[in-house]
Amino acid sequence: MNKNTATELRRLRAILDTAADAIVGVSGQGRVHSANPAAERMFGKSTAELAGQPLASLLPTLDADALARTMQGGMLMHSTQSRIGRLEISALRHGDVAFPVEVLLGEITDDPEIRYTCIVRDLTEMQQAEEYMMLYGRAVDCTLNGISISDARRYPQPIVHVNPAFCRITGYAPHELLGRDASLLNGPLTDPDDLALLARTVQGGGELSITLKHYRKDGRLFHNKLSVSPVRDAHGRITHYINVVEDVSGQIEVKQRLIERTARLNATFDLSPDGFAVFDVQGELISVNPAFRAIVGELPTECSRLPDFDRWFASLCESPDTCRTVAQAAHNHTHDRIELVKPARKVIEREVRRNLGGSGETIVYMRDITHQSEIDRLKSEFLATAAHELRTPLASIVGFTELMLHRDYPPPKQKDLLATVHRQGMLLSGLIQELLDLSRIEARQGKDFHIVPTPLQTLVEGVLQNMSSDELGQKVQRGELPPVLLMADGAKMHQALTNLLSNAFKYSAPGSPVGIDAEVDAEPSPGRVLIHVRDQGIGMTPEQLGRAFERFYRADTSGNIPGTGLGLNLVKEIVELHGGRVSLSSTPGQGTVATVQLPLAPAWATSGTPV
Repeated sequence: MNKNTATELRRLRAILDTAADAIVGVSGQGRVHSANPAAERMFGKSTAELAGQPLASLLPTLDADALARTMQGGMLMHSTQSRIGRLEISALRHGDVAFPVEVLLGEITDDPEIRYTCIVRDLTEMQQAEEYMMLYGRAVDCTLNGISISDARRYPQPIVHVNPAFCRITGYAPHELLGRDASLLNGPLTDPDDLALLARTVQGGGELSITLKHYRKDGRLFHNKLSVSPVRDAHGRITHYINVVEDVSGQIEVKQRLIERTARLNATFDLSPDGFAVFDVQGELISVNPAFRAIVGELPTECSRLPDFDRWFASLCESPDTCRTVAQAAHNHTHDRIELVKPARKVIEREVRRNLGGSGETIVYMRDITHQSEIDRLKSEFLATAAHELRTPLASIVGFTELMLHRDYPPPKQKDLLATVHRQGMLLSGLIQELLDLSRIEARQGKDFHIVPTPLQTLVEGVLQNMSSDELGQKVQRGELPPVLLMADGAKMHQALTNLLSNAFKYSAPGSPVGIDAEVDAEPSPGRVLIHVRDQGIGMTPEQLGRAFERFYRADTSGNIPGTGLGLNLVKEIVELHGGRVSLSSTPGQGTVATVQLPLAPAWATSGTPV
């Protein structure tokens, strides 16, 4: 062997020893003759163990006959007049672990020991990669989000792949999308600023998540939550962009409805006349509405937790020791009626609810029932007083009629008894009539009033004519009456002024003067007229003045002065429904002045013209 041949052999040995694939020399009988180090690593056996072993012990399907058949069907190499065979089969590692391989067979015709050469390549990693690729592809195809891949190396980045979800969301078929760019989804409502931001991001090689208004193939709008991400090669160059499309139209619609509902609830919360305070599950104060502050005042900053709130609220109550905590009220699910002394005296109704079905918030509800409580008190007093006032004349009527039915009296006595019955009957009739008047006025709220420009002098003269024959012959002293028109319902104001004059006569000594006069206050425009009814009777104390307009209240409780106690209340209702005001000024023993303020008719109004 010459020097050059030896060198070539060493080179060939070095190549074989460093090859990544297993290279095995096989005899014509199908046994291993030689193997390189890669074969040792691949099959888990040393070269000594491999030598003489049947090739079928490494590659189970390749015995001598199979080798011959493979070579007969292999590709003929004209340069060497030999054949090359290729096949993919399973190999055995350590004699029992199967793994996939690719075998390339070559035939040696002039070597007495080696008939075939086998180059074996391990396909395990390649098959795993292919399986993973198939798995990834299947996952992409099954995802509910639309996915498209665009080629960043070509302008304008045409779409090269779409998954079924992308087609379902957009309504386009794959052949309608491939080769086109994503701008086909744009439409009239797609925001140009959003598109500019997307373009800058892509040009800069960045990632972006943005919600765009896009259009389907049929022209329907949908909200597209688009996420774009670049794909780079080994050199860091961007080759593709992956675009993930998610139809969030339903979420946007639900969110919008939630925003609208929240806005309505907030408006209701803020405009509600009832107070609300909300504490979270940890007992921290979340919010209070304006009505709550109006009822209890501004909450101090140290009341942000329930225990502190309970202590502060108890300090506002008339009976702090009996005021239940919020937790106790929530447990019993009952209403609390609480009287506050601060920031002002009020009666409130409190109820507490814990939102166990939600996030565990505690809601404190408060309602100011001060007015309602006062109405209830007045109603109770009214019913008690009305029953008493009705019973008194009725008892007289029943008693005297029973006497007349069961006893015989001389005519003068009978006449006296009948006069008493008649007087009590008229008192009862007047009481019922005034109650009916009040009831009608309150029920109709002045809707049946015919308020027109009315001459003041005509109104007062009509009242005086009716009074001239009453009150035991006494007459009213008529003072100055300006020639003006006032806005009034003549019949209703006639009743009000008659009541005032009647009271003046009843609470004055016989022959004591009773007068009526009026004056005009021109400011503010169109001004008002002030009608005064004056007497020099018994007068009233400040305490009596404070209750004078209450129903059934009478300054004289002796019973010597007839009356129902409803007259002044009726006057007040009538005057206020005219847009006016009635007031009293009095000094005990020196008489009383009742003043009725009514609006003057506008300058353009004429007598008899309704408003």
